[in-house]
Amino acid sequence: MKALIGLAAAAIVALTAGGIKAALPGTQTGPEPTEGATTQARVTHVVDGDTIRTETLGGRQLGRVRLLGIDAPEAAHPPEPAECYAEDATRLLEQLAPVGSTVELVTDTGQPNRDRYDRLLRYVDRSTNAGDVDVTGELLASGAARRYEAGPALAREESYSTAVDDAQDAGRGLWGRC
Repeated sequence: MKALIGLAAAAIVALTAGGIKAALPGTQTGPEPTEGATTQARVTHVVDGDTIRTETLGGRQLGRVRLLGIDAPEAAHPPEPAECYAEDATRLLEQLAPVGSTVELVTDTGQPNRDRYDRLLRYVDRSTNAGDVDVTGELLASGAARRYEAGPALAREESYSTAVDDAQDAGRGLWGRC
């Protein structure tokens, strides 16, 4: 028995000395997430407060795109009514990424390409006369959505956490109404 305990202790020392770390739930393992490939696309429809439909600038359908990092209140799905602030979140997304506008869809190396509903998972950025807009960041800052915190950390984690904390503290959007 002593030999077995000694062998187990030696194995633990060898593994930790070799740089192997145990993965605890919710901790980042592997490389830090970064932003990846960028694709220009045209918005063809705003589905709800966190989903748009897009096509390439050449007209090929890309399908539904779920904005990474947020969960907007659910739109009505009869017989279920819309959640509090769902219509406001959809209207704001329509303003930030209007139908016909060109956006950049940006991958995150730490996130899957698609979700369980086969939607592309992307950051959505849009250039305007006032500068570049991170659509998700604006939705969070206005209180139109909550952070979606399932899965690994996002490349934009810090700015998104700050935006939602500020919106909550100020009672903006759903934080003041719902």
